[in-house]
Amino acid sequence: MREAFLNERETRFELATPTLARLCSTTELFSLFHSDASAVRWTANLRKTSAWAKHSPENFFQPTLMGEIYTMNYLAHLVLGGTDSDVRLGNFIGDSVKGNQLNRYPDEVARGIRFHRWVDHFADGHPIARKARAALRPRLDRLAPVGVDMLYDHFLAKNFNRCCPDLPSLDQYAQQVMLDLDGRKTEMPARSQRFFEGMRRYNWLVGYSTQSGMEEVCRAMDQRIAMRLGVSSNLTSVFDAAQGVGWSELEDQFFVFWEEFRRKAVLTLENPREPFTMELFAAEK
Repeated sequence: MREAFLNERETRFELATPTLARLCSTTELFSLFHSDASAVRWTANLRKTSAWAKHSPENFFQPTLMGEIYTMNYLAHLVLGGTDSDVRLGNFIGDSVKGNQLNRYPDEVARGIRFHRWVDHFADGHPIARKARAALRPRLDRLAPVGVDMLYDHFLAKNFNRCCPDLPSLDQYAQQVMLDLDGRKTEMPARSQRFFEGMRRYNWLVGYSTQSGMEEVCRAMDQRIAMRLGVSSNLTSVFDAAQGVGWSELEDQFFVFWEEFRRKAVLTLENPREPFTMELFAAEK
């Protein structure tokens, strides 16, 4: 069965635990879990070789396709990455460059790719972001991390002058960034080029600042998930979910999170000869 998964890569899925990374197609995945008996056999096989099997079958796989969906905090990535064009390019294409593929790029672009990974690691592990994901999970389920990414970019865009007093207005900043990236588009992987075109066409960075603009992005993502994966998605309910758990508290906590995030990002970028350290956070209680 595993060999069949590895040979079918039209649509790829990745096991949620990095040390157990495997690939399978949408069709194979759905057929595998079509019956409880199949799921039980697969679970039993994993238990023989991995402590990760404590997770439930429905959590075995995180869609690699969601790479185009999961990292939606592009505004935060771009702001945190500073103004160097090479670093910005690497930071922007970071999701499309896997493992040591970054060695194919010039040093400063590769540094931007590493910085992108540092940003993701910091955001994923920070207690405030983890708490927000936990709060939204009852409503958004496994898409809660996506919801928090989008909600945080909305908070950043809506409060851009407060969060980035050293930068021009959001409109001006977005124009500068998109002009710079447009000049580097031929250096981007195909997937990053497609995302860039969508970002430019629909002016996403500025659109993040309004609820209606963000809901349009969510709606488009829900449609894409349904079309590509054949499963329902409820990202359009992210604002209702946030209101339900306490909008003001989520936004206030974001400001605390952002202040620490940007301060550490600046320090990281100011030490170009030092490797990016992956910060460890206390386990969530």
